[in-house]
Amino acid sequence: MNKFVIFLLKFARTVGRPFFPVKVYGDRNIESKKCLIVGNHISGWDPVMYTMWMKNIAPFVYKAEFDKSLFLKWVFEGMECIPVHRGEADINASKSILRLLKEDKPVCLFPEGTRNPDVDCLQEFHTGAALFAIKMKAPVRPFYIWEKTKIFRKNYIAVGEEFTLEEYYDKPLDKKNLEEATEIIRSKVDGLRVKLNEKLQARGIKRRPRTKKESERLRAYNESKRLSDAAQQSSEQSEKEKTN
Repeated sequence: MNKFVIFLLKFARTVGRPFFPVKVYGDRNIESKKCLIVGNHISGWDPVMYTMWMKNIAPFVYKAEFDKSLFLKWVFEGMECIPVHRGEADINASKSILRLLKEDKPVCLFPEGTRNPDVDCLQEFHTGAALFAIKMKAPVRPFYIWEKTKIFRKNYIAVGEEFTLEEYYDKPLDKKNLEEATEIIRSKVDGLRVKLNEKLQARGIKRRPRTKKESERLRAYNESKRLSDAAQQSSEQSEKEKTN
């Protein structure tokens, strides 16, 4: 990592914390070692909040479009972050993730792949995190961000215990095993969601009302999901009829 960039980041997070208050449940001191750090994705601020409130700075995966900003590109390169081109099999991004893990470094990524408009429900996870964790025999550390980041509005982050997918280390990296391993990762993150919600509800803490724009995005997301589920059910039914 670029020492000057890291110095600037540490200074910026010290200055920025009062503007973005966060209560962290769990261990903030995640070791700088081979590890996949995985969490939910509800805002473009998620990597910023993680970097601001965790003690150690970890490279993360980000969409390559941000490289249009020369300043952001310089910062991300200084952090050893990994740009990924969404919607395609980005071989270079995969190689970079594997290289960092091989060098005994952590990588932070968001397996949902895109921002989720439903702040209290996880989308399906892509299998990439499971693939990297199994291939490199890397432990996984889950975290969950409770709410979209808003200035001066308190947020909450839950950090879970480290776990491994060692039961898959000697199995083929086929679709079935990767989907099973991915579901384990997703269940760990979702478990943090459930526990954090219970904790905050017991304290009488409620989510802020959604804005009109957020509500519209959520309706569009739910409708898209409904149509996708219906199409999948229809396809499965057709396959079953062909088999019979």
